[in-house]
Amino acid sequence: MKIAYFAVYRNTILIVTLFLIITCKPTEKTPKTFDVIIDTDLGGDPDDIQSLFRAIHYSDILKIKGIVATPCNQIEQHPWDTIPRVKLIKSWIQRIDVDHLREKGHTNLMNEASLLDIVKLGTEMPGTPSENSSSEGSEWIIQTAQKYSKENPLWILVWGSLSTTAQALYDAPEIAGKVRINCIGSTNTLHDTASRNFVFDFMAKTYNDLWWIEDGILPRGTHETFRGVYQSGNQEGEWAATGFIDANIRNHGSTHQGLFEEKCGDVFPSANWPKSTLKEGDSPTILYLVSPVLGSIGDVNDPTKESWGGQFRHFDSLTYPNYYIDLNKTPEECQLTIGKWREDFLRDWKERWDRY
Repeated sequence: MKIAYFAVYRNTILIVTLFLIITCKPTEKTPKTFDVIIDTDLGGDPDDIQSLFRAIHYSDILKIKGIVATPCNQIEQHPWDTIPRVKLIKSWIQRIDVDHLREKGHTNLMNEASLLDIVKLGTEMPGTPSENSSSEGSEWIIQTAQKYSKENPLWILVWGSLSTTAQALYDAPEIAGKVRINCIGSTNTLHDTASRNFVFDFMAKTYNDLWWIEDGILPRGTHETFRGVYQSGNQEGEWAATGFIDANIRNHGSTHQGLFEEKCGDVFPSANWPKSTLKEGDSPTILYLVSPVLGSIGDVNDPTKESWGGQFRHFDSLTYPNYYIDLNKTPEECQLTIGKWREDFLRDWKERWDRY
């Protein structure tokens, strides 16, 4: 009887132990920092400058490995686009004066010298990537991406057309498994549809596992999740797109020890459209990464989950397991996946402006 009881007891312990082993596997932890390259058409609508401020203010989480200038080529629609892009980006980096924040104790932020050193000129003309069309920017993407892996990816945040990123994939297809692309489409896609189509065809014919969020699929205006960062959610008082700059940015910042006459918050540009607003239409690519770290919302490995940067769906999970697009909902519903968190992601940035 005792032997039978012992056998039952032993088997019960074994079953419980096996259950615990199976159900209590360590979960994949959300990284606290992310290595990113920003591929931007900064120089068009000033909202790219707004997003650059945010990216540098969050460089304790986003470790910026490159800032690539990929010009918008529709100059007739952007008559203010006259300053050489690399020079323009560097001038705004200096304006932000991140070293001032570091001196005030925020030493996890990147320093100005390292940021200035990684600004590169990308592809200057739209079109399908081709031989002899590489640029300093596309070569920098390749050189940087080679250091990463599928398990430890380099994030490419595309704030304009895909011209330079597409050229990098053309020249070095082996980097496809080392990068994750999060791009803002819509009008940016229309500026260089050929490059966007190259990336899709590359995924279809060369590397089905390409990791890619395409936020704002065509036709333009049908979804556009990214627009939720400025035209959805609470639009009252200091949280309004028309109110946040005056309430929380003006009279903030530094003059870079007298290098400039005005504080950076006083020259922080408002958008051309919607006029006089905080638009930062490219910032969902930033918010997607910082959301699980700061807000405990989302999973950077799963765009189908909610996050400050929006919620997405598989285009075709069997054929393209890592390609995600806007939800199959109305523009208002897509944009609310960002707008619902508006106070959270703006409150955090407000606190970072107060650091000056």
